[in-house]
Amino acid sequence: MPDSARRSPTGFGPQHRQCEASWGPLTLFDDPQEGHSGRMDINGRTHPLIVVGVDGSRSSVAALAFAKEYAERRHGRLRAVSVWSYPISYNPLPVTWSPKKDAEFQLRMASKEVFGHVLPDWYEQAVREGSAARNLLDESRTADALIVGSRGHGGFAGLLLGSVSAQCAAHSQCPAIVIHADHTAAGVGSDQTEHPLSARGGALVVGYDGSANADDALAWALAAAEDLGAPVTVVRTWSIDRIPRESSDEFGHGHSFDDVTAQVRRDLVSETQSLIDAHPRVAVTLQAALSQPAEELIRRSKDASMVVVGSRGRGGFVGLLLGSVSAECASHGMCPVVVVPAGSRTGSRAALNVAAVDG
Repeated sequence: MPDSARRSPTGFGPQHRQCEASWGPLTLFDDPQEGHSGRMDINGRTHPLIVVGVDGSRSSVAALAFAKEYAERRHGRLRAVSVWSYPISYNPLPVTWSPKKDAEFQLRMASKEVFGHVLPDWYEQAVREGSAARNLLDESRTADALIVGSRGHGGFAGLLLGSVSAQCAAHSQCPAIVIHADHTAAGVGSDQTEHPLSARGGALVVGYDGSANADDALAWALAAAEDLGAPVTVVRTWSIDRIPRESSDEFGHGHSFDDVTAQVRRDLVSETQSLIDAHPRVAVTLQAALSQPAEELIRRSKDASMVVVGSRGRGGFVGLLLGSVSAECASHGMCPVVVVPAGSRTGSRAALNVAAVDG
């Protein structure tokens, strides 16, 4: 299908206003519900909506570059969102500085760096007022993926994961993808800048512990891999204190390393078979490893195209919105890390707990 037919803008959303920039139009939306929904065009074709947060930082530009290729390869629409607010100490006296104009400028410059002077018709830009985290989480209500850089302009430089990206990973109602600029190539025009996803190569590595949310993560990874033409590696870890035991085992009965690994892999095969069978075109490898989950996934992230985890696994405390494994992977991963919320596979999305999101 020609790209123009697939991405024709005439079948999406209401009319919107434009603000002419020196190098091209900047499309401004005041409300997350304005603009293209990304769901379906006039011919009934479904196109996913991908949202990316941009604040002008190197991390956010890397996120936009990744989002560009991701949207192209998943046949989706891309919306870049920049958020502005007045500083707490802002003096209302007339001044020439405008945080809104700053946000618009940063978004234009980031778009120019990633796309050049001509913007494709499947790309739109939105500038909003308020909290960056809240605005992006509002977008996640209707988006199919939310992409953020690991570190923005705000916060403390020593933190590996910024407050906005951490809140998006914890609260997003769609899969959140965290991009680490340190692990993407610098330098405009390089292959890894223009094609950061395909340049990495490698498999989508999925952490699987048998929970319902792990099924969500695996289902997402298999669907993404089909569009991206990438293989999937499903990893299940085990530890000495959690060796699977048969009911007939006698007290004190020991198991060899090979026996336990084989049993863990057999369990992995049986628990994932139905999901894998639904994607026969995807090459899938199932592996069992004696390791801690986060440690194993972070180690594998060096050579992976993406690491995919559920937001909540079997371990930890139920009250936490983001499990320790997903939080560690989002903070320390050496490739894009996808955090898939519970209910993604079934399409059910929990109501956003706005009170839990910092202003």
